[in-house]
This record gives sequence, C-alpha cells and structure tokens, in this order.
Amino acid sequence: MRQIFFALLIVVGHLVDGFTVHIIDQVPNNPTPLTLRCQSKDDDIGTHTLYTGQEIKWSFKLNPFGRTLFFCHFYWGSKDTSFTVYDKRIRDDCRRLGGIAAPRAFDVCYWEARTDGFYVSGDTIQWEKINNWP
Repeated sequence: MRQIFFALLIVVGHLVDGFTVHIIDQVPNNPTPLTLRCQSKDDDIGTHTLYTGQEIKWSFKLNPFGRTLFFCHFYWGSKDTSFTVYDKRIRDDCRRLGGIAAPRAFDVCYWEARTDGFYVSGDTIQWEKINNWP
C-alpha cells in the first residue's frame, strides 16, 4: 500500500503545472539599485540586487491544492514595500494580460519595477499597474 501511495505522489507531481516568475528592474540606479528578497513558505529565492534593465526569474511547480504563494520585499533608496507576486489571482491576471484563455502546462508572469510602482504582464506587451511604492 505504501508503494502505491508513493507511486501516486510521483505521478501527481509530474502532472502538476509549473510557473515562472520574472522580475524586471526599470528603476534608476540612483539613489541605489533595486534590492529584493522573494520567498514562499517552502522556498527562499534569496536577496538580489538588480541594476536598471536586469531581471531575476525562478520556476516552480504549483501546489496541487492551489495554495502556492510567493511574495517579495523590494527596497529602492528610502522606499520599501512587500506584496504577493504569485498566487491564483496573480496567475489569472497574467493569463488574462497575456491573452491566454485556457491553462497551459507551464505559465509565466512578468513583473516590472518602475519609479511609480509595480506592473504585471503575461507577455511583456500589455502591462497593468498593481502596486505603488509607498
């Protein structure tokens, strides 16, 4: 029985969709470059410093129960803010903005940090502002 359970877990793991998050820095390097730290309950992507035009990306398998959540804390000069960069709602926004009507085996979401806030896209063509700097 135990072997069947583990075999089932392996099969389900291969059927679970994947996702990639990109974060692109479009803020000036003055007063300082953009620094960010992203994580989920289980994974810490680490702290990264990005210069204008640079990006960081990571991929992950989705929780089969729809509970995957990643958040990031952003620092730029004297400003800092944190918010969710992936959950079911964000996934749906990225699909809508990318013109994706149906789920795909592997989805993608782009975030862009700008001087006036944070924008999200599913294709890097159509952007929607989601968050402001405080």
